[in-house]
Amino acid sequence: MRMAWDQLKHLPVVTKSGQHLGKVSGFIFDPEGHSILQYEVKASMPFGRTLLVAVTQVLSVTSQQMTVDDLTGSQPAVAENATSVPDAAGTLAALRDS
Repeated sequence: MRMAWDQLKHLPVVTKSGQHLGKVSGFIFDPEGHSILQYEVKASMPFGRTLLVAVTQVLSVTSQQMTVDDLTGSQPAVAENATSVPDAAGTLAALRDS
């Protein structure tokens, strides 16, 4: 399935266990490899934080939602200026200020 940015933008992101993390707000792109490295997810929590989710953590993407793995300890793909901090469910690769 192919998706345009308009379809991906604001797509809800949930963990495999059902925890709502937020909505897709952007992505980190590798111009050399022509691929997405991480998805930026505007968190459901206060203060407008942005969560970085590595593509290796993504289990599925449908027109309804993006589902990500609950465990990410072995996949910490963290972008520059991001701090690796897993959430309570151990789901996220990184958290940074937006």
